[in-house]
Amino acid sequence: MILCSILLNQNMDKLSAMATFVAVADAGSFTAAADALALPKARVSQRVAALEAELGVRLIHRTTRSLNLTADGAAYLDQCRSVLHQIEDIEGGLREGAAEPRGRLRVEALVSVARWIVAPRIHEFHALHPRIQLRLGASDRISHLLEDGIDCAIRGGRLQDSSNVSRQLCEIELGLYASAEYLALHPRVRLPDDLHGHTRLSWFPAESHPFTWKLQSIDAQTHVSSSDGIVFDDPDVAMAACMAGAGICPGAPFAVAQHVRAGRLLPVLPQWSFAPRPISLLYPGSRHLSGRVRCFVDWFVALMEQTSDIRLTPWALAQALAGEEGASPQGRRKRVPPRFHGGLGKSSSA
Repeated sequence: MILCSILLNQNMDKLSAMATFVAVADAGSFTAAADALALPKARVSQRVAALEAELGVRLIHRTTRSLNLTADGAAYLDQCRSVLHQIEDIEGGLREGAAEPRGRLRVEALVSVARWIVAPRIHEFHALHPRIQLRLGASDRISHLLEDGIDCAIRGGRLQDSSNVSRQLCEIELGLYASAEYLALHPRVRLPDDLHGHTRLSWFPAESHPFTWKLQSIDAQTHVSSSDGIVFDDPDVAMAACMAGAGICPGAPFAVAQHVRAGRLLPVLPQWSFAPRPISLLYPGSRHLSGRVRCFVDWFVALMEQTSDIRLTPWALAQALAGEEGASPQGRRKRVPPRFHGGLGKSSSA
């Protein structure tokens, strides 16, 4: 019994040291990690030093001004995350057999989905599952779920084969948008070729040619190439620049619908769109699907089914705008044309 107690204490000390090492790597300093763990800084430093001594390798390069992982430290960090997550999932599964799911859940979503779909309803998830400590991140970059400690991700585009489990939920068609001020000062856009000479805004930084736009209509396809424009890492930032008159920018209809309806953005060539892009849920396939992840997946799938704007196309959004203007007494009296460039007539082949 004494030997078992000693071994258990040793293993617990090892896990505590691993968790402390992960906290230091995430926080970027021993002081910040100590604050996050509510421990004295000396205790945090002691745990990491003991871990290095047991492993026989240096995990962290320390200087008076910076802290950097060694090559061994970076490799060990990934393994620590995986081990700690698996333990948390196993313990969570045991607890969830008799109780409400609880514990930390880290979700990372596309910026537009996080901003316009998840965030406005996240309080509902919290009300349903108050014991789940949800951390929602927003990024369009491709993350390594296990390495970055992400339990579930909402991603867009075609996904490469990997060890992750993916579930496609829908497809979205990006359209083109600009401000009324910008369009008033530049040549009218009637066909895709008219985009030449216009300032292009792109939030496709991962693509080698962010200003080569492949557009399609109901009966045609075309490429409109350019090497000039402004690239953004964040689609919401790109749209803010677009609304300020910086240029023409791609956008998901569900993410720009409020701006279009308020007149802050106007559709450009609404009968043309980018190829449909899937939106999918991902979670690590090598790990047990915890009750926390299952709760979020079920909630998000239901949310997507309830959100009608997610299925908007550029064409449907422009038609709705034209219908609203035609239905208004002011629109009928003044016979104001629809507020967009490109018209709603039959598309022309490029």
